[in-house]
Amino acid sequence: MKPGGRRPIGTRTAQGQLGAYRDVLALVTALTLLQGAMAAVSVVMSLSLLKAGVGASGIGLVASAYSAGFLAGTLIAPLEIARIGHIRAFTLLAGVAALVALSLPVVRASVPGWAILLSLAGLAASGMLTAGESWIANAAPPQSRGAILGFYHMVSKAGAIAAPFLVASSMSGLAAFMLVAAFFIAALLPIAATNRSQPALFAASPFGPRRLLRAAPASVFAALCAGAVNNSVAQLYPVYAADFQPGDPAGFAARLNGAILIGAMLGLWPIGLLSDKLDRRLVIAGAAALGAAAAVGLAVFAGANSQGIVLLFAGIFGAGSLSYYAVAVANAADRARPEDITSMMAGILVIWGAGSIAGPPVAGALMQVLPGASGLFIFASLALGLLCVTCLSRIAISPPVPADAREPFGVSPATSLAIAGIDPRGDAQQPDLFSAPAAN
Repeated sequence: MKPGGRRPIGTRTAQGQLGAYRDVLALVTALTLLQGAMAAVSVVMSLSLLKAGVGASGIGLVASAYSAGFLAGTLIAPLEIARIGHIRAFTLLAGVAALVALSLPVVRASVPGWAILLSLAGLAASGMLTAGESWIANAAPPQSRGAILGFYHMVSKAGAIAAPFLVASSMSGLAAFMLVAAFFIAALLPIAATNRSQPALFAASPFGPRRLLRAAPASVFAALCAGAVNNSVAQLYPVYAADFQPGDPAGFAARLNGAILIGAMLGLWPIGLLSDKLDRRLVIAGAAALGAAAAVGLAVFAGANSQGIVLLFAGIFGAGSLSYYAVAVANAADRARPEDITSMMAGILVIWGAGSIAGPPVAGALMQVLPGASGLFIFASLALGLLCVTCLSRIAISPPVPADAREPFGVSPATSLAIAGIDPRGDAQQPDLFSAPAAN
C-alpha cells in the first residue's frame, strides 16, 4: 500500500463480512438481474437480426450503437442521479430499457431502428449500473470493500451466465423480447423494495487520455484492446454460434457464453496473483498471448463439428482475454498518486468504452467476408497479438514499478465510474461528479 492511500473513514460500525454482505444484498441482487438483462440483449439482438436477414456487419453497427449509448450513460448518469436521486433514476432507466426491449419487434430488420433503440438501452443500463454501484460504494463498510467488490463481481457474472440459457428456451415469437423486458423490470424490484436511506452521491472523475498516456501507456492500450475485443465477442458471439450450430443457435450461444465467462472467473485470480509478483505489463502480455492463441483455435474450428473443443478454447479465451483488464487497471493505479487512483481508474474505464464502440463494426465486417463467422476471433487474435507486442515493447522502454510501491491487485469490472468508489485502492476522499462545481 502506498503511503497516503485509502484508510477507513467515518464512524460507521460493521458487524463483520456477513453484515457487510447483508447490507448490500438487495443492491447486488438488482445488479445481478441487470447483468442478466444485458447478456440477454446480446443474444436476442444478434439472433433476431440474423433471422431477419441482417448480415454480421449490420449487427456489428448495432452493437457499436449500444456501446455508444452505454458510454454516454456512464458519463451523464451522475447528473440525472443528482437531480432525482438513486431510486427514481434506477426506476426511470429500468422503465426505458424495458420499453426498448418491447419495442424492438416493431422495427423488424431496420438497422438504424435497432441502433437507435439499443443506444437508448445501453444508456439506460449504464445509468442503472451507476446508480447501483455508487449506492454499494456508500453502503459497504470501508474495511470490507474489497471482499464486497469480489462478491459482487462473482455473483453478477453468474447472472450473465444464466440469462442466455433462459433466452434459449424462449427465442420463438415475442417471448425473447418479453423476457429481456422482464429482466430489466425484475432488476428494479429489489431497489424499489429497499428501506435503506439513499446514499451520499459520488463517483470518480476520469482523467483525460493524454494524462493517462503519459502515466500508463500500456494500461491505455490494454483497456482499448479489452473494450474492442471483449465487447465484440460479448455482442457478436451468437452470430458465431449460429454459424457453428445452425440447428440450435441460442442453445449453443448460451453454452459458449458460459464457457467464456467461467474461464474468465477461473483465470482472474491466478493472473492477479502473478501480477502482484511480476511486472504487470508482462502479465498483460502473457494473458493477451493466451487469449490470442485460444482465438486462433476458435477461428480454426469455426466450421468444424467439434463442440467440446470449441467450448474448451472458449474457456481458455475467457481466462486470457477477459482477465487482463483488471491487471491494466492495477498497473495504472501503481503509477498514480494515492489521491489520483480513482480518477485514473475512471479514465481507464472511459478508454475501455471507446474501444467497445470501435471494435464491433470491425469484427462484424470481418465476419461478413470470412467463412464460418471466423472473422470474430481472427479480429480478436490480431488485436490481442498486437497488445502482447506493445506491452513487451513497453517493458523494454521503461522500468517496472517497484514491488513495494505497488497497489494490491483487485477485481475491476468495466461497468461504471462509480465502481472506483467500491475499490479499496482508491483515495478515501472520492471526487464528486454529482455535486455542483465549487465556485472559483
